[in-house]
Amino acid sequence: MRRRLLLILPALQQLDNYAFRLIKYSRFPPLSLLTIAGMTPEDEWDIMVRDEHIESSQVDGHVDLVGIQTYISCAGRAYELAAHWRARGAKVVLGGLHPTSLPAEAIQHADAICTGPAETAWPRVLEDFERGRLQGVYRGTCPGSAALVPLPRRDLMNPHAYLIRNTMVTSRGCPHSCDFCYKSSFWGPTYYEARPIAEIERELSTVEDGLVFFLDDNLLANRRHARAMFDLLRGSGVVWQAAASLDVTRDPGYLDEAYEAGCRSLFVGFESISPENMRGNNKTVNATTDYLEACRRFHDAGIMINGSFVFGFDCDGPDVFERTVEFAIEAKILTATFHVLTPLPGTPAFERLAEDDRILNRKWEYYDTDHAVFRPRRMSPERLEAGHKRAYRDFLTYSSIFRRSLGLPGAVKRLAYNIAWMKVDPVWVAIVRLGLMPYATRLFNRLLRFNTRVKPSGQLLKPSPL
Repeated sequence: MRRRLLLILPALQQLDNYAFRLIKYSRFPPLSLLTIAGMTPEDEWDIMVRDEHIESSQVDGHVDLVGIQTYISCAGRAYELAAHWRARGAKVVLGGLHPTSLPAEAIQHADAICTGPAETAWPRVLEDFERGRLQGVYRGTCPGSAALVPLPRRDLMNPHAYLIRNTMVTSRGCPHSCDFCYKSSFWGPTYYEARPIAEIERELSTVEDGLVFFLDDNLLANRRHARAMFDLLRGSGVVWQAAASLDVTRDPGYLDEAYEAGCRSLFVGFESISPENMRGNNKTVNATTDYLEACRRFHDAGIMINGSFVFGFDCDGPDVFERTVEFAIEAKILTATFHVLTPLPGTPAFERLAEDDRILNRKWEYYDTDHAVFRPRRMSPERLEAGHKRAYRDFLTYSSIFRRSLGLPGAVKRLAYNIAWMKVDPVWVAIVRLGLMPYATRLFNRLLRFNTRVKPSGQLLKPSPL
């Protein structure tokens, strides 16, 4: 008899309207759940995937097994869903960052939990379920897991809900071990592993719209792997975005190679404009990098910057918000995300703040990078939250958008990108609600393909030899 499996991404807690933007959660499908679906024998299971940000997780009829991906700020909702489905007779498995960091808490709300990467654990979960003896805690092991990643079941996702349908992971881990990063609790401080290049090529062959977002923690960290990726992507017609650390700017030719291979935007963790903050949180690559020069090199290569900034480090005073926005405007950073420092359980940052008795609460719904859950050294928690919101407002004024866009190649493209992404939320809400995202994807794809890589002399930059 065929079984029914329901995989759920719970909605993040909406504590206030400011914290929730529908487009933010409609960018990507839940890749982890689609990957788990790809590991589940489709001849034995009827599989449903539900993302609560864009649809209800409720389904009719009996469900045998429910898997719930659990982040820290949606833990409360995940536990509610687990109780609901257990009451309906289903077995429930929780997995993801939160159960990995706090397994003793998570197991109280489920029949089983999976910690770490699921690839080495999920087959055992299914086998034990069939035998009627789930074991409680399944520990996925990191080494070797990257080679086990199957093709995700993209056919199971809502086809009208996401801006970028093709998300991929080609490597796991990062050479940096920042104190505030989840990596230390999930992957461990030193783990790094790339997927076999043949498997990546096979997955890339399924991309139909020529648009990919790589979700690797740091795609360009390992140059051998990245250059193998460039070889696959160069001339393919695929344009892509990814994450990278600032050390990639130390060789401008490396960025030229990335552009030639289709890279058009990189998510870059600047984190803090204070070198002291970066040294104190084990991100020395930032402490030794000239941020303005690094931004110039990204721009010279034609690569747009999505900067990430964090407020609340020990060296941050009340002036940090204004100074950070001033830097982002001067550096012409295209888009940015601002975060309140959030000490995730299992990280050195959490352990240090807990030891100093500076953790204010363990209400996980507030661990969303919008709320202060600890006592900062040089300002009050309330001032930290207010400054964070003010930084967003100041960064997103039309004056800021124009100053960050003009004076670079492709200024019109940059203006259109920024205004469309951050200033027309009512339009995005309508697009998502009416199922028109495929049309937005086509426009976004065309926008990314405009050339922004022309030197002032009018000559195209050329990549350095491999």
